[in-house]
Amino acid sequence: MESNSKIELNENFFAFVKKHLGEDAMRLRLKKFGDIDFPIELAITQIEARGRRLERKIPLWTANERIVFPSILSTEQCSSQETAQYKANLVVGQSLCDLTGGLGIDTFFMAQQVKEAVYIEQNTLYSQCARHNFDELGAQHISVVNSDCSTFLTQSTQTFDTIYIDPARRGKSQERLFALADCEPNVLAMMPTLLKRCKRLIIKLSPMVDITMLRQELACDNAIHIVSLNNECKEILAVIDTDKETAETTKCDITCSVITRSKGVQTYKFDPMAEQNAVQTIANDLKRYLYEPDTAILKAGMFKSVCQRFGVEKLHKNSHLYTSQNLVAEFPGRSFIVNEVLPFSSRLCKEFAKQYKCCNIATRNFPLSAVELRKKLKCGDGGDIYLFATTIGNNEHILIMCNKS
Repeated sequence: MESNSKIELNENFFAFVKKHLGEDAMRLRLKKFGDIDFPIELAITQIEARGRRLERKIPLWTANERIVFPSILSTEQCSSQETAQYKANLVVGQSLCDLTGGLGIDTFFMAQQVKEAVYIEQNTLYSQCARHNFDELGAQHISVVNSDCSTFLTQSTQTFDTIYIDPARRGKSQERLFALADCEPNVLAMMPTLLKRCKRLIIKLSPMVDITMLRQELACDNAIHIVSLNNECKEILAVIDTDKETAETTKCDITCSVITRSKGVQTYKFDPMAEQNAVQTIANDLKRYLYEPDTAILKAGMFKSVCQRFGVEKLHKNSHLYTSQNLVAEFPGRSFIVNEVLPFSSRLCKEFAKQYKCCNIATRNFPLSAVELRKKLKCGDGGDIYLFATTIGNNEHILIMCNKS
């Protein structure tokens, strides 16, 4: 079933892209270039794609001038290099199948862990570009199949150590979809077949998916990985092992993986059952240090476990901010030194801007949004001061003035 078809591009194509890099794509589309011997629209797409700062998202690919992007949408939907490399560490065995190939970023990085890999993609242009790109990157051990994944699974009896699937999360009207059964393809309907064909199944899900509902939908032993990049929740991954002898997952594992460009990957494993039984420690007063959990921790909902794991106290049962007298350097998130604690009042709002001309405002469990609060305080945005408006244990609304620790 392998397709060896790849897009044929001559040197004039790459010379055109290089010459016009940085120019406005819309204006280029309106120009007449006379006789050309390459696909001009695809060439302009390269210029447009490379003008969108892709070098931060996928630096290894953008560093190669001969990598071809089939569409702008493919660059918007693809994984970042950091999250693709994270998924590569979840691959087991020596064979891999990516059932929803897309641009091929995930396939490429995960394939570095195995001897043979198969990329499945129903879009012909995408699969042609993928073959071209894999060859340019020296990944000839990746087979490219131009087919939808359901057809591939029906026509092939091949089994794999790892299968990866990233169902489309957009409806016909481009609305966002979160439930597994609503995505395309329907992974739940395919599950019996998928589990027969691999030792490990990795499913990529929307960052907005409800973790509790997800576990109920899967109805089998699984581990959940919540991946954030620079404090933005990027991916939820469900990992299901069918080989019980080598299985590393358990039904109760939630792994929060915090990726930053300064510290790399930091992982924190939690047990949801332990979270239910944990004691939530509420602070009597605000101490020297304030902590804001990373988005991966917030998504996991392991609020009580954080208290026990790191020896910090929560400001309020519904305020997901923490405090301690001594600095907890390993806390998964941002830490601040508390300068001043102000009770929120109308009088304070009138006088605030006299002392603080500008600050960075965030609200947590507070009756006003950050935008609404800034209007009331009449202060500018930015600077070194951080203001957290929140509610403490006695239900008092306060403003916490901080600097980053």
